[in-house]
Amino acid sequence: MKQTQRAALWLAAACGVLCGVLAMAPASWVAAALGAASAQRVQLAEASGSWRDGSALLVLRGGAQSEDAALAPGRISWHVGLGGLWRGQLQLQLADAAISPEPLHFIVAFRPSAWQLRQTASWTAQLPAALLQGLGTPWNTLALQARLDLSLHDLEIGAADGRATLRGDVGLDVLDVASRLSQLAPLGSYRLQLRGAGASATVRLSTLSGPLHLSGNGAWNGQQWHFDGRGSAAPQRAAELASLLGLLGQPDGDHVRIVL
Repeated sequence: MKQTQRAALWLAAACGVLCGVLAMAPASWVAAALGAASAQRVQLAEASGSWRDGSALLVLRGGAQSEDAALAPGRISWHVGLGGLWRGQLQLQLADAAISPEPLHFIVAFRPSAWQLRQTASWTAQLPAALLQGLGTPWNTLALQARLDLSLHDLEIGAADGRATLRGDVGLDVLDVASRLSQLAPLGSYRLQLRGAGASATVRLSTLSGPLHLSGNGAWNGQQWHFDGRGSAAPQRAAELASLLGLLGQPDGDHVRIVL
């Protein structure tokens, strides 16, 4: 056998072994990648399985050096389908029966200098607001107790030539809110609506019910978020909510202004 033929066989064998190793790469690789990408704010604990079919506990933290941490209900699992790999696409399925009866489905598309994560079916979930305390300040100070009803519709997140893009609708109802900063409970229920238009997005906050009234509008220009809102109290609850409103924003007449 010629030397070039032997070299080709060895190269083919090495490529086969490498592909086999990558195909069976452990779920811990996914956990390490997610932690690094999120500056250790989103972590996967007790990961098991492979990078294609695995599961883990989802943990939110205040950062690499933070002692704040909160564990999401249940156990999240994922499956990566390779059927569209030849055309630059993967299928991603995420599931956690403790927060939603249906899995969350995405198409992941990639090409040189661009990528896109595209939702393929509407999805809803219920989460406890206490989960946010894991992110540290200001959530650990507010110590919110509430039910979060999350909905995602036609969500697309991506980047092309260094520019981020966001499309679709995200809804979040925050129901029967209580906080250790106020003895009054519930403070109210609120709705946050986000709509992405590609290179920009808008967000709107409104009050559904309750004595603490919150409202406002925000925008994203492709790089930064800006939010301008207001908070006020029902007249009969003004004295009870004065301290909390003072923490939320700057006094401006009969309300406080909340700027983020």
